[in-house]
Amino acid sequence: MSPILTQGSIPSITMTTIKPLEEKNSSLSIYRILFLISLIVTGIFLDKTFLKQKAEIPSVLGKTNEIKLPTQEKVIKSIENNDLIKSSIQKAEDFGGVVLGEATSTVNKLASDAGAIVSKTIYENTIGKIVDQVDKLPADQQEKIREQICK
Repeated sequence: MSPILTQGSIPSITMTTIKPLEEKNSSLSIYRILFLISLIVTGIFLDKTFLKQKAEIPSVLGKTNEIKLPTQEKVIKSIENNDLIKSSIQKAEDFGGVVLGEATSTVNKLASDAGAIVSKTIYENTIGKIVDQVDKLPADQQEKIREQICK
């Protein structure tokens, strides 16, 4: 019922009935929980299944399966026993040692030359300028400074 308004009257408020809250369907929540549990179980099952298969598949950097034929074995042995290959490997090792020795000596020489240049530059830009300024002073002041430095 709606309030009736008349001129000069106070509106009257009528009570409306309040509907009770609907009860939640408990079977729907049970289905949701069962669905979540089945998803979790399926995920665990698939994970275990694929992890087993993954362990059996060799990776590129993992196991290598070598199949050697008898003719390959003979070729490998003949190459290993060849004097020309052995001498070539020995010469390459010797040449590598010579190159490494030359490179090491060159680096050492460059380092010592760089150290000499740095020390010369530091002397010229710091202490050398101080000595030049002291040399420009009169002799008695130069003597006093030398006495102070030598103490």
